[in-house]
Amino acid sequence: MSSCCDPRAPKIYQLNVGGVLIGLTGVEQAFLDVRDLDLAGEKTAEKLLEIVQQKNYIPEGAEREYKSALLEEYKRYLARSR
Repeated sequence: MSSCCDPRAPKIYQLNVGGVLIGLTGVEQAFLDVRDLDLAGEKTAEKLLEIVQQKNYIPEGAEREYKSALLEEYKRYLARSR
């Protein structure tokens, strides 16, 4: 008998992008990867988007909103990790 959920399945991270909750994969790993790079500000946002885009579709016209949302969530992630 199989279980309902595969523990190896990628975790879906809910991110508020422009007032809409979007499910993305690989967000937590992106946070870990970027944390190790010691980037700041816009460079952090760009790198987060670059990493997350590898596993998710990000509409071209919405990249700015995604970068902003990822950066804000990354800041919250860092605050929780301390």
